[in-house]
Amino acid sequence: MKNFRKNWFRHLLQWGTLAAIIIVLTKVLGNESADPEAYCPVGGIQTLGSYLVAGSMACSMTLTQIMMGVVLAIGVVLFSKLFCGYLCPLGWGSEYLAKLRNRTKVKEIVIKNDSLTDKILRAFKYILLFITFYYTISGSELFCKNFDPYYAAATGFQGELTLWMAVLSIAIFIFGNFFIKMFWCKYICPMGALSNLFKYTLTFVVLLIVFAIINFAGIALSWIYLLAAASVIGYFLEIIFPEPKIFPVLKVSRSKEKCNDCGLCAKKCPYGIDVNKVEKVKHVDCTLCGECISCCNKEALTFGGKKYFRWVPAIFVVVLFVVALFLGTLWELPTIDERWGDSAKQGVLEKVRVEGLRSVKCYGSSKAFAAQLQKINGVYGVATFVKHLYVDIYYNPSETNPEKIKALIYVPAKFKIATPPAGALVKVVTIRTENMYDKMDPNYLGLQFRYDGKGYYGLESEYACPLIIRLYMDVKEPVDEKYIRSVVEMKELKMLVHGGGTNIVKVNFKYVSMVDEVDTISRREFLERQFNYYKKEYKANVEKWGGKNEAVYELVYPDLDKPLIVRGVPYLSSHLSLIDGFLGLETTINENEDYCFRIRYSKDVLNEDKIWEVLNRKQWTVKTTEGEIQVSDPKFSFTNKGITK
Repeated sequence: MKNFRKNWFRHLLQWGTLAAIIIVLTKVLGNESADPEAYCPVGGIQTLGSYLVAGSMACSMTLTQIMMGVVLAIGVVLFSKLFCGYLCPLGWGSEYLAKLRNRTKVKEIVIKNDSLTDKILRAFKYILLFITFYYTISGSELFCKNFDPYYAAATGFQGELTLWMAVLSIAIFIFGNFFIKMFWCKYICPMGALSNLFKYTLTFVVLLIVFAIINFAGIALSWIYLLAAASVIGYFLEIIFPEPKIFPVLKVSRSKEKCNDCGLCAKKCPYGIDVNKVEKVKHVDCTLCGECISCCNKEALTFGGKKYFRWVPAIFVVVLFVVALFLGTLWELPTIDERWGDSAKQGVLEKVRVEGLRSVKCYGSSKAFAAQLQKINGVYGVATFVKHLYVDIYYNPSETNPEKIKALIYVPAKFKIATPPAGALVKVVTIRTENMYDKMDPNYLGLQFRYDGKGYYGLESEYACPLIIRLYMDVKEPVDEKYIRSVVEMKELKMLVHGGGTNIVKVNFKYVSMVDEVDTISRREFLERQFNYYKKEYKANVEKWGGKNEAVYELVYPDLDKPLIVRGVPYLSSHLSLIDGFLGLETTINENEDYCFRIRYSKDVLNEDKIWEVLNRKQWTVKTTEGEIQVSDPKFSFTNKGITK
């Protein structure tokens, strides 16, 4: 406790970081869901590497993460591994697992620094460093998510991880750190390896210069060789010269005159550094955590030989973090910035900016959006900016124009709020809006009408400038333009999430006008407008059994209008297509205004009992998009039999 009080600033930062992580991830304050890797500096360095090599940003990373990585490097060069010692939740966890071992009086497995075992184990984090950066830069996806114990725990094992890797890494983290002091940080953590590289600053800079000179000389040397060289050289420097000579600038100093050589500082050091045997602590493992200084009763230990430097590392942790956040807000690097087509036409390209595309939110969705644009005549490039939800589209003005581009990329949407009662008439009110061009925006708007409990049945969108939104209402519900405007122009839309929580989605929709004419349609017409029809013919089966003795098996399924249910329809269709006698499947609305499946089949091969047996099999056989045959769990549960029509 005495040591805690003397080093309270560090422990305050550690516990504060943990509290901030819990608050953000659990949305205690009603925040939007956050990426657990949002402020990870090693993710920022990986992203910077991906941007420099491939011109793209990994995952949903932005300049904020890159600046976190940059200040990590600056912090290591000037001070030491400040992030590791003051902010990293894994470093914090490693220390407290060691304290738990001491309290439970379990015998520690001691691996002395500079021993043969120590040198061998230190290789693993450099191997992981190479693997992590190689796969991240190659695929623009943060590979560390696959095994990062923090990411796995923070997402509740629901993130973009590989289960066996995540479970194994958590086991190594817990048991390794429990029995061996700072096992994860010293031997496994790729960020630890990266931070150590920055301590050998001059060597690393020389390596970069040599690589640049070789490529400038016309020898195309792949970035892989630079990564491999940095990993190998970093490892050998660490085991041969564990005390960098120049950097970091700030070090723990020991006064020989004041020191009584009690050895308490070495005992308290999380990394087991022999602080009591050196004049200056230069060891590569040192994080300037200050634990040795805090436990020294003789005041023999200081930062840089100055007593008033005691709080410098902790203060600079905060300063560097704030600076990184500030710089990350000044501008934004594109997640992808691509050009395609005839290079001669690119000289006359103009740019149109489309804002509010929240569905373009990462590297994968950016690439999918680029693939969509490549099908549009006259468009020759795109840059996506996922942090601020906009894209820049590059086009040849002699071939197309912004209006055509926006119309072609827009995806009409519809959202069902409620089902009108039987025989009811539905009123149709048309409004015009702006800033609602993402395919998810009408869904967000529809949810607001649903939560208010008024007589609204649904909405649908149609591209125009301004956008056309049709609202479907109960004929008895008054048309309240003021209320509709207030819903459209909400700055924060509330979405209920699984488990009973609320997610806040920030929007900037703009209400423009309301069309004077109000239409009225039947319940059936409303259902038909809102329904997502599906139809598939099984050509191979039709060639064998089509045209003779055909029949249609109709099966009512009330939930067939729900999006989660609709997603299972292609699986059912694939399952049926692989069985003799089935000719096709469609979803529709029957004469009784019920949602239903209509299964076309050959009566020469199948009957109603056989169809019912196929529908209720415990396992479905389906064909993937790659043409592979797989076994899948059923996507539907059927209770009421259908009839042949």
